[in-house]
Amino acid sequence: MSEFYRPVSPGPALGEPFAPARPSDWPGTESATWEPLLRAFVTPGRVRLIVETVAGAGTVGRVRLLIDGDSLATELGAGEDVTREMVELDIEDEPTEIVLEGLRQSGSGTVRVAAFVLPLS
Repeated sequence: MSEFYRPVSPGPALGEPFAPARPSDWPGTESATWEPLLRAFVTPGRVRLIVETVAGAGTVGRVRLLIDGDSLATELGAGEDVTREMVELDIEDEPTEIVLEGLRQSGSGTVRVAAFVLPLS
């Protein structure tokens, strides 16, 4: 199982299995341009990525998934309510980098994201 961590500031200790429970503690951005928020390296195999997004009051944003620097076609919306999406991936190369980027489209709040990577049999 892989861990996500914050790419700029110190993240959770290695081996810590949970993201912060409060969305206000999730990594976030107020940027109007794409900014990396979470990063993980995974080994080959099939994985399920669970992504949760939220934005501050009156704020709308987007979150996208990059696999080894290439963006997947689907972007996730971020609004005032927490939303959850699941994506299944077949990872072929080792190690493969998964990055979640976010941006704020409108409003003055923060766009936040949390994610988990689960191996599938």
